Amino acid sequence: MEKVKNLIIGFGKAGKTLANIFAKKGESTILIERSNLMYVGTCINVACIPSKTLENLARESAHVGGSINEKEARYTEAINKKKELTAFLRQKKYEAAIASGVKVVDGVASFKDNKTIEVYKDGALIAEFNAERIVIDTGSRPFIPNVEGIKESKFVYTSETLMEEDKLPKELLVMGGGYIGLEFASYYANFGSKVTIIQDSNDFIPKEDAEIAELVYASMTNKGIRILKNTKILKVSSSEDKVFLNV
Repeated sequence: MEKVKNLIIGFGKAGKTLANIFAKKGESTILIERSNLMYVGTCINVACIPSKTLENLARESAHVGGSINEKEARYTEAINKKKELTAFLRQKKYEAAIASGVKVVDGVASFKDNKTIEVYKDGALIAEFNAERIVIDTGSRPFIPNVEGIKESKFVYTSETLMEEDKLPKELLVMGGGYIGLEFASYYANFGSKVTIIQDSNDFIPKEDAEIAELVYASMTNKGIRILKNTKILKVSSSEDKVFLNV
């Protein structure tokens, strides 16, 4: 068992920053992350930076126009650029943490007791640490609504998993008219997908001022996006190549 001053579970923005502060003070610091594809957390890997990268590239694609085959090729190229960017940033932040004196361990952390953490990889115990301070920075997960059949369908994606698909969907249905759903709807429409948004409320982005909501609604519909308001999804089912909704 290795004894350390600080142990942080989760290589997110907060965990990384705190680990660097501790290490630069000369304190022994362990940073545990379950996936080396999630170094520095949500923003760099599956949210802000990749989504804004795709948004910018989608606008360029819409401006250029062209056939659906050309749009599909540009989408695949955009996904590859996004992956290259996130991989570059992960590596840089990992190197910065190591340079600060942080020890990064890949694996799943589990509490053995109040001060002892076990780390597992592929089901096997690979390390055990006793720490004076333990910080939990495990972040959040996409919300999947409780709809019959939704978790069983191979055609249902979250905001994270969809950005890993390198083939442009010809048709895309976005469940929810919040800002993340609108962002995805916008850039997939710009790439050439036929997009529908379903929301259970009759008010479009109700947290925004009415004038802003009207402008965004007009922008979306002008892109060819269909918006179904006051609509509730009751059931999800799939065939070999499509997903179907009962609403």
